[in-house]
Order: sequence, then C-alpha cells, then structure tokens
Amino acid sequence: MDKKTFIAGVLTGKATTYLALGLVALGVHYKVINPLKNKALKVDSGRKRAARKRIAP
Repeated sequence: MDKKTFIAGVLTGKATTYLALGLVALGVHYKVINPLKNKALKVDSGRKRAARKRIAP
C-alpha cells in the first residue's frame, strides 16, 4: 500500500466521521432540544396568562 494512499484514506475517514458526528448533533438539536425549548416557551406564556387572569377583575 502506498503511503500517499494511506494518508488520503485516513483523512477521508476522519472527514467522514466528523461530518457524521455533526449531522447527528444537528439531528438531536432539531428533534430533542428545539421541542424542549418550545415547550418551555409555551409553559411560560401560559404562566403569564394565568398571572394576568388572577390580577384582572
């Protein structure tokens, strides 16, 4: 095996691995983290509405 081919293969493998890890992180962000943030915003807005209803006659 040629040294140049080996180095190219290692670099290609590393690049592919980093790309896959980045895509997994992006997928987790959209599937897990964003829904949690949206849920927290909905809970906060509901809490604010409830507080206004308690104060208003």
